[in-house]
Amino acid sequence: MSRKTITLFMWGYQVYYRVVVQLRMNNVLEELGVAGAGAECLLVGAKIPGESKPYEVCVEPEDGKWPLAIFDGLLTAIESEVRDHPLRNIWYGDEPSMRDKPENIRRDSVRKAVQSALATYDSENDVRSFAGEPARVGGYYIVPVLQLPDGLFHRFKPLEPITDASPSLIHSAVAQVLRDAHDELLRPDPGRGLIGRSRSADDIVRRAAADFMHTPALAIGTQNFDGADLFERFNLISSLMYEGTEGTGRMLLANPDGPSVNVLLELSEPVPFRQPRWARKVLQMASSETALIADCEDILGLGTIADGFDPWTTQNVFTVEFHGHYHWSLCCGEEVLLVSRFGAPSLPQERFPRHRLIDTFRRLFDEATNEDVEAFIVLFDTAVAQHHGSMLVVARDAADEADRLRGQGTRIAPVKLTSQLYRHVSDIDGTILVDPHCVCHAIGVILDGAARPECTPSRGSRYNSGIRYVRASDIPRMAVVVSDDHTVDVIPVLRSRIARAAVEEQIAALESSSRDNYHSAINWLDGHRFYLNQAQCDRVNAALERIRREPMEVGSVMIDWREFEPNPGLTDDYFENDE
Repeated sequence: MSRKTITLFMWGYQVYYRVVVQLRMNNVLEELGVAGAGAECLLVGAKIPGESKPYEVCVEPEDGKWPLAIFDGLLTAIESEVRDHPLRNIWYGDEPSMRDKPENIRRDSVRKAVQSALATYDSENDVRSFAGEPARVGGYYIVPVLQLPDGLFHRFKPLEPITDASPSLIHSAVAQVLRDAHDELLRPDPGRGLIGRSRSADDIVRRAAADFMHTPALAIGTQNFDGADLFERFNLISSLMYEGTEGTGRMLLANPDGPSVNVLLELSEPVPFRQPRWARKVLQMASSETALIADCEDILGLGTIADGFDPWTTQNVFTVEFHGHYHWSLCCGEEVLLVSRFGAPSLPQERFPRHRLIDTFRRLFDEATNEDVEAFIVLFDTAVAQHHGSMLVVARDAADEADRLRGQGTRIAPVKLTSQLYRHVSDIDGTILVDPHCVCHAIGVILDGAARPECTPSRGSRYNSGIRYVRASDIPRMAVVVSDDHTVDVIPVLRSRIARAAVEEQIAALESSSRDNYHSAINWLDGHRFYLNQAQCDRVNAALERIRREPMEVGSVMIDWREFEPNPGLTDDYFENDE
């Protein structure tokens, strides 16, 4: 049986280790609300001085997109970093720290040299590389490197770099994954059995959020900050009720003596965050116009951001917005940095992706004009912005349905529904029924429809009635469900249109792949099974069977992929029009 030879060999589990670290990073990003980010991992091995090894530098994967030429002169660069390292001028008062200093300097120098070597590659390929802390394995300093698309940092803007602080929740999450990756390198046979020891993605994200919440304290220069877990403290404050009401309001984290805020009311006795019930009580004083003023340790009074002051420019004042029960967010200026709902941190998300909403509306109602689409978006935004739940149903047969359901709602003379009208009529219980031109025919409607498999007791009656009503007829209908907990659902959500060429490209990539490099293609195809016809499914299954028959390396793992079958619901409407 033939076996694959690793030319740039560092240790036996290097392939498996790299794949698991890459998978972990993508799972963490998905937990943060960024699915399909496409984070990648590479390993760089720099020969340890004095070791006898055939290669000075190794890269895993050796046949991937990172050629060895990227790291030409790496060992020389490491020695230069060692000579100029700032720790060389630091003296410690204890013997163990002085003993460890040379090795700590060298490891940090390896990391810096690898990070620097990737700078040109990053700019040419629109990615950002994060080099983790090295560890000695198999005669090499092994540096795990995570690469993320640069577009992520345009979508979720980071703060300016701050010493000893993460500039974004993404940076903090990357640091957590790299920390775990380094810890694994310190074990015998790193990578062997790694999945069983891995922290869950949600655990990593919570730890990342807790670390990131130290950043505001460092940015505003809070004196005597004790490193308290502000993430958990704000979770606790937001979870508490005061005389039966949820906590809403704003809190400004700032230096009260600085120019960024105007203090309108100063508390004689500051309210510490470590006393959450007291903090929740004073939150009741905050409003949309006036916020609590705090310094990351204590609530100090009430005030506002100073006139003409731009928080994003100075980045020394942050807003904590308490939206309701167990729901808060951290902002700097207009940029939302972190959102927490029921203790689960995430990056800010659109309530529903705008492009998906418009695409679904147009495909369901081809008679709708551009003006109709704009009118619908206005109604959608109005429904989402309200502080209470509501439901809007768009139906091609709205006029007939208003007549049929007249005993379960209030018929009205047809009128074009505006944002202002929507706010008025949504104050009563029941559904608002409009046609594709956003002409309203009935309000306060109690919908009917038979039970459906999609219904679930974990969701409220409003959501389940929307499912039943929309699915009860073949006539195009669409429901926008805004629940009282501010969850937004659109029923149905049509699958996105994709290019036929994209499917063919990934199938061809799989057919030309081996066990070593088939992962990208099969992961894409697995997520797009719906779009494959019978002939394409047969080609994918044949390629997977060929790959399964290839010999496996010691320590390697292969997923047993479920057989591909065509979906009977696939139609030409799910593909982009060919140019």
